[in-house]
Amino acid sequence: FGASPCSGQPLWGRGPSTPRLGSRAAGAPPRRPGGMALALALLAAMATSVAGSSERVLSELEVKQLNRILQGEVSKNELEIVLAQYDEDLSWSRPYEKVTTVYCKGGERCSEGTERLPNVGREGHTFLHHIVRNYDNLAAWTVFTQAGEPTEGYRGHAAGGGHMLTGASFDDYILHPQRTTKEDADSFFLFTSKLHLPTMQHSMRTSYKTVEGQQVIRPETLPPMCPAHDSLESSGDAWGPYSNVQWLRSFVAQKCGIEEGSLGDALLLFWDDILQSTRPPANIVHFAQGARFAASRARIQQRSRAFYEKLLALVVTDEDPCMNYVFEWSWYYIIGA
Repeated sequence: FGASPCSGQPLWGRGPSTPRLGSRAAGAPPRRPGGMALALALLAAMATSVAGSSERVLSELEVKQLNRILQGEVSKNELEIVLAQYDEDLSWSRPYEKVTTVYCKGGERCSEGTERLPNVGREGHTFLHHIVRNYDNLAAWTVFTQAGEPTEGYRGHAAGGGHMLTGASFDDYILHPQRTTKEDADSFFLFTSKLHLPTMQHSMRTSYKTVEGQQVIRPETLPPMCPAHDSLESSGDAWGPYSNVQWLRSFVAQKCGIEEGSLGDALLLFWDDILQSTRPPANIVHFAQGARFAASRARIQQRSRAFYEKLLALVVTDEDPCMNYVFEWSWYYIIGA
């Protein structure tokens, strides 16, 4: 455990072996078709996976599996989509409803057919609850995601965005086992950020939309797990410069009830004593903003049920606990990198 998923790329991007500081800067929605009409329309469209003006052709195996899913022929033993919901609109997920389990924390806002959970721990609590409860009966392939529609990029809580990397689609998480060429057979992550644990300095993937009007080159193939290139001079998909996100450092320190100056040491202590993994190279972790990922049963079961129970116990009391932010940065390593 603890290996770097982006091996072969400079951990610090351009520059020396210290963080490079930088700054970062209506109408009614269209009516959606319902039920089988929506499923069939999606099936027809997904023979090609469309990303802007570029088209990505799915393989025969992928098209066949997508057809089985949309026709309700796939069971939750084979594939399960775990949605962590508060009160988000789930209409986007309707084509996958036969393989979807919705955990809802919105109380009276929760719809019939969802499994209600107490409003604690955000999505980290939901994912861990699912793993612990179903440890011996996990699907062969599980997709974990927040319940908001997986639209492109993320521009902050008020401005919205569904955390999807440009050029990818939600179906890429579902169809990964059918992909003939893949970097990691047992999991699917698209990393959009990396974090230096001791200093909490962040580097963003340049092909991940974070500001309105940001121009991103749309790839013709599925984006790789890590940026395609190690510098902006060679591609629009690279790691950007490191930035000291002071508000986030202050926010997490306040959430965790510790001094800002001790935050880096606390994160490393979590890695050593709770995660019990070898620290990643240069103490840099790679993660997907929004905590969306998929994994095989075998990958998740690299860790014991007791390990997941220990993590779950850390997020069962507060509505928005500090540990959920730490989990978001750590899922690739939590499930046994």
